[in-house]
Amino acid sequence: MKKLFLAVMAVATIAMVGCKKGGNEPVGPVGPGGGGDDEPAQTEEAPEVAAPGDGKVTIVIQIPEGTECHGIAFKGTLDDAAWSGENTYVGEGKPDASKDECIKFEKVANTKTWWKATYTLGSIGLKGKICLIYTGDKDWQGQAVKVALVDSYTTADVTMADNIEIASQGLAYFTIGGWQTSECVTPVDYKLTFIVPAFCDGEFEMEVVGSFDSWGGSPVALAKVEGNKFAATIKATPNAELKIRGKGGWDKEIQQYHAEGDEWKGCDNVVLGTSTDVTTDYSDAEKYRWSHCAE
Repeated sequence: MKKLFLAVMAVATIAMVGCKKGGNEPVGPVGPGGGGDDEPAQTEEAPEVAAPGDGKVTIVIQIPEGTECHGIAFKGTLDDAAWSGENTYVGEGKPDASKDECIKFEKVANTKTWWKATYTLGSIGLKGKICLIYTGDKDWQGQAVKVALVDSYTTADVTMADNIEIASQGLAYFTIGGWQTSECVTPVDYKLTFIVPAFCDGEFEMEVVGSFDSWGGSPVALAKVEGNKFAATIKATPNAELKIRGKGGWDKEIQQYHAEGDEWKGCDNVVLGTSTDVTTDYSDAEKYRWSHCAE
C-alpha cells in the first residue's frame, strides 16, 4: 500500500433532481462543505486502516475539515429491498447493522479529516450513500457530494453511479468534496435574478425551490422586475442547488434542450457559489422553454 496520498478533490457525482426521503432514488442538489473550485485541495495523508474481517467492508472517507456537526453515517440497503431508516444510527461498536440501521462513522485516530465505518455485507453486498446526520433528519439533505474513489487504497469491489455499491469485503476509500447542505454552515442571503423564457399564455406566478426548503417545503415567490426578469432573495449556503417553476408544482417547469438525445428535459439545477448576487438567463428560445408550452 502506498505510504503517501495526495487527495485531490474531483467531481465524481452528477447532480440530480428529486431527492426523496428513505427511498433508493435519493440524489439531489449539491451542497456546501468545502471542496469547491475556488478552495484548496485537501492534502492530509491517507491513513492505513486495518482490513475488516470476513464478510465485512470498512469504508474510509476524507471530508472537508470542520463540516461535521452531528455525525456521519452510511445510509443504504443490504438486500436491495429496504433502506436504512431515520434516527437509527449505531456506532462501530455494533458493526453488524441490520437493514434498518445505519453505521456511524468514527474519526480515524491521529487524523483531522479521515473517518471510517465497518459494515457486514448483505445478500447484495452494500449499496447506499454517505450522509451527514441531521437533527431531525431532513430528507437526505446531508448526503455527500463530489465523491471520488481512492483506487490506490481500495481493495473491495466498488462501483459508483447513483449510489455507492460495494460487492465484496475489504477496504473502500473515498474523498468527499462537500455535502448537499450542512447544519455546520450558516445560511446567508442570496439575491437571485432569473430571465425566463417568453410566456406562451400570459404571465403567471413563479417560485423558487431547492435544498434550502427541502425541494418545495417553503417555496419563495419570485417578484417581477421588468419584462421577463424576476427576482427573489433566499437564505441558503454555498453549493446548494435550486430551480424555479410555476407556483404550486412542476407542471409549469422550464425545460432545457439536450442535443445529444435530441430531447427536452427539466432544466439543470442552479448551483450557488460564493457570490451572493446570482443571475440566470433562460431567454434563449433554442435552449429553454416552458414545459406547459411544449407541443
